Amino acid sequence: MLHVEGLTAGYGAGAVLNDLSLTVEDGDRVAILGRNGVGKTTLLRALVGEVKAQRGQIRLDGVDVTREPAHRRARRGIAYVPQGRDIFPGLSVLDNLRVAVYGTGAKDVAELVEGVMDEFPVLREKAKLPGAGLSGGQQQILALARALVMRPRLLLLDEPSEGIQPSIVDQIAEHVRRVNEERGITVVIVEQNLEFAGRVAERAVLVDKGQVVRELATDTLLTDRDLQHEYLGV
Repeated sequence: MLHVEGLTAGYGAGAVLNDLSLTVEDGDRVAILGRNGVGKTTLLRALVGEVKAQRGQIRLDGVDVTREPAHRRARRGIAYVPQGRDIFPGLSVLDNLRVAVYGTGAKDVAELVEGVMDEFPVLREKAKLPGAGLSGGQQQILALARALVMRPRLLLLDEPSEGIQPSIVDQIAEHVRRVNEERGITVVIVEQNLEFAGRVAERAVLVDKGQVVRELATDTLLTDRDLQHEYLGV
């Protein structure tokens, strides 16, 4: 599904990712793990089109999307939940969801929004509130719903458990697994919370100095303290 070959990308003239290669198969659940500053968020931003590739190639279903803008990639089925959520604080919950659908060019806006609010009843309860009026956990649920309302094939999540109360973290982990298993949505997460990553992902990709240095089952990583210390600093 997703094939990244020799990707070098960064900010300005500087490179954060250095000749990184990665393959994610259709239906995978993958966690991108590593210490702070090794390029995990830059990788997601490069995949979604927010950071330009300096060299290398990104292919989705065999199509080269390396030079495509973010909105074209979104219409191909890539949805992104950024670190910090980035909802529209002044728009209502309902309008946050509507804007996401408009961005895909879909015509059945009301149907899609109703469907995602059925999935997340708290959003129906808060539909008229501005995004800024939600708690941190509710904002994260809104950010996830905003991605899912786009009917993605590939869901990218950056630190979805950050700053969220445990009960909401549990809900998010359960929902991400369910959409993968029931809808076949491929999931790639960047996460510092190793326990959360283990609950969501089947495969761990360890990144260091802008490159993939190891791939293994998350169950193996959860029980290997030496690997955790070497690559995650825990």
